[in-house]
Amino acid sequence: MGIRPATIGHIGLVAQDVDRLVDFYCRILGMEVSDWLPFPESSPYDKGAWLRCNTEHHVVSIFGLKGEAPTEAAKGQPGTWSNEKDNLTAKPGLHHIAFELSDFEDLRRAAKICRKEGLTIQGMRKGGPGSQLRMYFWDPENNLIELFWAMDQIGWDGVTRTPEPIEEIDIETFDIKAWIREKGSMYRFAATNYPLDEAE
Repeated sequence: MGIRPATIGHIGLVAQDVDRLVDFYCRILGMEVSDWLPFPESSPYDKGAWLRCNTEHHVVSIFGLKGEAPTEAAKGQPGTWSNEKDNLTAKPGLHHIAFELSDFEDLRRAAKICRKEGLTIQGMRKGGPGSQLRMYFWDPENNLIELFWAMDQIGWDGVTRTPEPIEEIDIETFDIKAWIREKGSMYRFAATNYPLDEAE
């Protein structure tokens, strides 16, 4: 049996003009900005916006390119992105598609399936905008896929919390009960299979 996502969670886009694209999604589609954040100097992206249209922290993320994306001929040459996989997404269009999983055990099982299938895992992370636990891998046509669980929810007041630093993790060995203890009651919505009284 495969991974079986619960739903499509969000999409990531790359923009040559991130401000213009954010304005379009907010003005035309009525979305709201949850976060604006800069990217590290080593990234091919300058800054990003995370947009919502419901209580999910984001349903669209938009990353703004630094200058021109490298051409095929320029890949690997001085002045282009050093990570070959960054070259695949550092151009206007789709960056990634994210599928939400029903619980953390599904995410852990997904990591095992990807490793068993020999898929290239791009990263496993916590923190950042939305704070979801997540992993990234590539499909056979080099589309980047994210699988995630437990994204931040935005309440009636529209207030988002300051994103925690992004950290690399190993989903298969991650201490989910300790993570839930750390998050406390604000993550109760996502901890249906890990009640706080059991995690404590």
